[in-house]
Amino acid sequence: MTIKIVDLHIHSFYSDGTMSPAEILETAYNKNLGVISITDHDVIDGSLKLMELSNNYNIKCIPGVEIDALENGVNYHILAYGVDLEDKDFIAFILKNRDLLEEVNIKLIEKMQKDYDFITVSDYLDFNYDKRMGGWKALHYFIEKGITNSLVEGFMIYTKYKHSYNCVQFLSIKQVCDIIHHAGGKAVLAHPGKVIKSNNLNEFKIKVLEIIDFGLDGIECYYPSHTAEITNICVDICKSKDLLITCGSDCHGKFQSTEIGEMDITLENLKLDTII
Repeated sequence: MTIKIVDLHIHSFYSDGTMSPAEILETAYNKNLGVISITDHDVIDGSLKLMELSNNYNIKCIPGVEIDALENGVNYHILAYGVDLEDKDFIAFILKNRDLLEEVNIKLIEKMQKDYDFITVSDYLDFNYDKRMGGWKALHYFIEKGITNSLVEGFMIYTKYKHSYNCVQFLSIKQVCDIIHHAGGKAVLAHPGKVIKSNNLNEFKIKVLEIIDFGLDGIECYYPSHTAEITNICVDICKSKDLLITCGSDCHGKFQSTEIGEMDITLENLKLDTII
């Protein structure tokens, strides 16, 4: 395969992006990408559609999904690559995790309905929105009700009510890794520099090493918001432990600012082994 740009972290409108799998493929083709993966949040529909369309393009498409996990009260995202998207146990798990993800929003609405007489859980459940607008249901519901003026402004509602993902019972990192492995896939820690809070680089490295021991197969080392220092630490850990080295833009289309393939990372910078 000719060396081309790789992007293994892209979201479609099946979760919170604004692009269809077909639009993602076309964009990747026009930008000279050689390897991509749609990794929607706790849903595999976008990845299934990508694999269906991939034969029409000279682009290697890897089955993927981004899975929520909970460890010591912290919400981590685990990227599953190369999983069997037809594995019944894996499908059942993903459906359950997607329900848990939406339960986070429902629990927020339960808190809010005590302060707003025009907000109820039943009203929220009946609400529909255009998924091509990006984001998720609750963010659009806040705008519909006149509480916020934009999707981004909706993030502050979660802060106002001190509401986080630990209000539901997502599985641990080890449990998620075991499920991914059982479905024939590899588990990669998404954007550690974004989620792992530390006071210094040494503390960050120690925390990453602790998390890796839960059964992860690799790290998303190259990520738009990672500093050079964070990237180097992650790459060094992967090399020392013979782990996968991946990259991703975390593109959500117009919902966020990152773009497909924006980091210009090529295969020679990565270690993808059997997932490619």
